[in-house]
Amino acid sequence: MPTIELGELAAGSRPGPVGSDRAAPRRAGRRRSARPGLLAAVLVGVLGMVAAGSPFSRPWPEAAVPAWLGSIVHADRGWMFVVDPERPRGGGPELAAYRLPAAELGWRVTLPAGDIGSLQVVGEHLLLARYPEPLLDRVARLTVLEVSAGAVAWEREASLMVVSSGGDLVLWAAAEDWRPGAENRPGTLEAVDPASGAVRWSLPVPAGALPSFDVSAADPRAPVRASTLVLALPSGRVEVRDLGTGAVVRAVQMPPPGAGPRTNWRAAVAAGLFVVYEESAVTAYGLPGLDRRWSLPAQPGVERGPFACGADLCSLRSQRGVRVWDAQTGRTRWSDERWIGIWRVGDALVAAEGAGAGETEALSVLDPASGRVLADLGAWGLFTPHGSRFIGVRYGADRRAWVVEFDPATWRGRLVTVLSGVSGDCGLTATALHCRRLDASIGVWRLPG
Repeated sequence: MPTIELGELAAGSRPGPVGSDRAAPRRAGRRRSARPGLLAAVLVGVLGMVAAGSPFSRPWPEAAVPAWLGSIVHADRGWMFVVDPERPRGGGPELAAYRLPAAELGWRVTLPAGDIGSLQVVGEHLLLARYPEPLLDRVARLTVLEVSAGAVAWEREASLMVVSSGGDLVLWAAAEDWRPGAENRPGTLEAVDPASGAVRWSLPVPAGALPSFDVSAADPRAPVRASTLVLALPSGRVEVRDLGTGAVVRAVQMPPPGAGPRTNWRAAVAAGLFVVYEESAVTAYGLPGLDRRWSLPAQPGVERGPFACGADLCSLRSQRGVRVWDAQTGRTRWSDERWIGIWRVGDALVAAEGAGAGETEALSVLDPASGRVLADLGAWGLFTPHGSRFIGVRYGADRRAWVVEFDPATWRGRLVTVLSGVSGDCGLTATALHCRRLDASIGVWRLPG
C-alpha cells in the first residue's frame, strides 16, 4: 500500500483544513505535544503534493452506487444494501444489493409501504425491521431475505433482541392483547432458525419482567451475539438461561423490584456480571451463579452507569467526566473530568474530549488501568478497527476526506489516501471504504492489498 509516513500525529497537527470538524483545542498543561515544528514541516510538504495532484502512485479503485437523499445505507462484508425512500407517487421503498468491492448490482426488490427501522446481516440472511404502521406504535415486522438473491425467506411480527452464539435469532414477540403505549408489556422470547424461521424454543415473559443478555461487541461490524439470558421476574425470581436451549442454568430469589426504595429499578449484564441499578445503590452479582459480589451507593441523577467497557465497567457524569470501575470489586480504578465519552474500539479504550458547537470531538487512546493518555489521535468522523490496525477518516471543509491508518503498537498515523467530493457518512468493510458523495450517491473505494 503506498503510504506517506507522518509520524505520531498530534490532535492539533492533522492534515488539511477541516473547518467545523477541526480538532478540539488543547487545554494548557493537560496534554502532551508532539514535535509541532517537525510535524508542521512534514504536513506542509504533504499538502503541497496534494494541491499539485494525488501524492499516491496508485489511486484507490473507485466505483459509485446510486442513492437518494434519505437513503439508508448498510455495508457488511461483501455486500452493500441501499434502501431508497418511498416514491412520492406511491409504491414502497426500493432495496438494492451491491457486491463489494466492485459495487456491482446483485439484485433489487420493492418493499411494502412502511418505514425501515434497521438492516442487519446474519450469516447468509438480511434482516429488515419494518414498521408498516409507524403512527400506530406497533411492533416491528421482521422480514428475512436471502443475501445472495433477495428472495424473502420468511417474515413475521417480532423484534430482534440478539443473535445467539449458535447463530439463532432471539426475537421478542408481543402478546396478542398488547396495547400501544403499554408499559412493561408481556410477550414471548423465541429462538428461531434464521434460514426458515422455525422456532427452536420459546419462553412466555410476563409484564414487568426484564430480560438481559451477555452481549459481545468484539467486532463492531458483526451482529450482537450472546450466550446467556438473565431474566428478572416481577416476583423477584432471577433466572439465568442458556440461549442455545432456553434451559434454566441457575435461579435465585431476590427482593422484588417493588419492595423497599426500588423505584427506577433496572438491570443489565455487563463485564460478566448481572448488575442491578436501584434508586440509591448499584449491586453486582456473578454469573452464572448469581452470587453477590459488591454493592455501592449510587446517584443516578449525577452519574449514568456503570455499563460494559471491555473487562471493566465505565460510567459517565451528567455534566462531563468519566469513571472506570474494577468489575471484580466495584472500586474506582480512575476518573477524569476532561472526557465526555468513553468506549471500546476493538482492543483500545478510547475517550472523547468536549468540542465546540458543530465541531467533532477529539479522541485519545487511554491506558485502561490508569487512565493515562497513550496517544492523542485528534478529531475523526470515523475511527474503526481494520484487521490488526485502525482506520481514521476526517472530513475536510474542502469536501475531501483524509484516510489515515494507525498502528496500535505505536499509535503512529500514516496517510494512505485523500478522497475528493465527499460529504461524510463513511464506513468500512473488509474490502472497501464507502462514503456519501455530494450528489447523495455512494462512493466505494477498493482497499489496497
